Amino acid sequence: MTKTKNRTGRRALALVLAVLTIITLVFSLTACGESKEKYRARYEGESIEDYVASLIVKNEDYKLRFIAASRGYDISPEGKETALRDVEEGANPDWAAAIADGKKVIELILDSTTFERERDEESVELFMQTLDEAAMAKVVASKSIKTSYNLESDAKFPGILLIWIGKFLGILTNLFGGYYVLALIVFALIVEVLMLPVSIKQQKNMIGLAKLRPAMAKIEKKYAGRTDPQTMQKKREELMALQQKEGYSPFSGCLPMLLQLIIVGFILYPIIQNPVYYMLNQSEDFSSALLYYATAPVATGGLGLDLSAKGNVIELISKLNADNIQGIASFAPIANGSDILARYNELPIPNFNAFGVNLGAIPKIASILVIVPILNIVGQWLTMFLSKKWNQNGTNPAAQDPQSQASMKIMEFLPLILTCFILFQIPAMIGVYWFIRSLISLGKQFIIKLAMPIPKYTDAEIKEMEKMEKERQKAQKAALKAQPKVRSLHYIDDDDYDELPEIKNQDAEKHVSGDAPEIKD
Repeated sequence: MTKTKNRTGRRALALVLAVLTIITLVFSLTACGESKEKYRARYEGESIEDYVASLIVKNEDYKLRFIAASRGYDISPEGKETALRDVEEGANPDWAAAIADGKKVIELILDSTTFERERDEESVELFMQTLDEAAMAKVVASKSIKTSYNLESDAKFPGILLIWIGKFLGILTNLFGGYYVLALIVFALIVEVLMLPVSIKQQKNMIGLAKLRPAMAKIEKKYAGRTDPQTMQKKREELMALQQKEGYSPFSGCLPMLLQLIIVGFILYPIIQNPVYYMLNQSEDFSSALLYYATAPVATGGLGLDLSAKGNVIELISKLNADNIQGIASFAPIANGSDILARYNELPIPNFNAFGVNLGAIPKIASILVIVPILNIVGQWLTMFLSKKWNQNGTNPAAQDPQSQASMKIMEFLPLILTCFILFQIPAMIGVYWFIRSLISLGKQFIIKLAMPIPKYTDAEIKEMEKMEKERQKAQKAALKAQPKVRSLHYIDDDDYDELPEIKNQDAEKHVSGDAPEIKD
């Protein structure tokens, strides 16, 4: 009886297992037939297209390649040249190559992505097997691919200060019919007028130096023929003490140059580099969107512009026009392209060209813009040469020793080398401003020179002043001798003598050894 029950139980269990096996097999076969639809969605209800899009956007190169593929072009390293030619010639898209490149992008994503679940990777693989034009278009239409750019100004201090300066430049530009070069000329003139007090102070300082020359010549004469380091150091100390006593600062000439570097480097450079942000008071996102659209490959719907420097907005604006800016409205990676286009059309875009040349570009050796650095170097050298000629008072006594002469040579050529290097790194428009400012500054110096001439002394006049100084000293010593004498254990400061008193024999040895004279009761 017991054996019969066991046999019946085993048969029932085997029957149940057989039924379950058949059901599982049927569902498996059904799943194979319906797999294309089943894996079109993931667990949380997100479509497979959105999921693939979220993976693609993690790599900018992959994203642009897939966008190009959705438009029928292959911009992979192997097909980029063909795609560019097809776009330029208006040829029909090569969908076979484009779909193959779209699949290649997904394969690269599968190789570089760590999936949370095995089913995610399986879903992407199945999606890739059914990839076609419609599927790629759905991926590109996903919100993950698109970026919405902020169009509201978000300037903070000190950017707000630069924006006000930029607005002033914008007003000047509008006054001159949109020509930015003319506005810069007026701006440079205004800056030089504002710096006139500094220039006058510098001229007064040069006049003070000229008046010190007789005394400096006397110090030079005192140490003539002696070139040992100790003597040269002593001479420099006396010259510096003389300058401090008379209120002359050898560093006063650095202030105008420092102010010009601040104006050009920290004010004009960012304003000219990004006039959309500073002059037109638009957000940084607005400039970023324009750059993204303009530099994106043509096969993706961008302009494919090659800028001389990354982020050079001024050059970009010079190349945008009413025709090529229209495409930003349908540019796939930008969600609010229509709003950006409408905002751009409302802006008073300045004209950054001059004589048919785009001054927003960065000068290159092989371009016509190389003339900008050349003119600046010639202008700067001419300014230094004429300034030295106008301000010199004979030979500068402080520069007679070889060390000082070498330092002066370095100081003459170092600014030229630095200027040349900088001007090949920045837009030519800044170099134009620099050159204009140099010419205006040179004219200003000439006018100041006529109004406040620096006194000049001939060698004969210097000798006469030295003679008069010696007579004054003799009269002073005679007056001192007429007064009651006060004995001292020390000599008067050697500066009060033309030559030190001679010490002989034992007194000299004591003086050298540092022993003090014996004092008797």
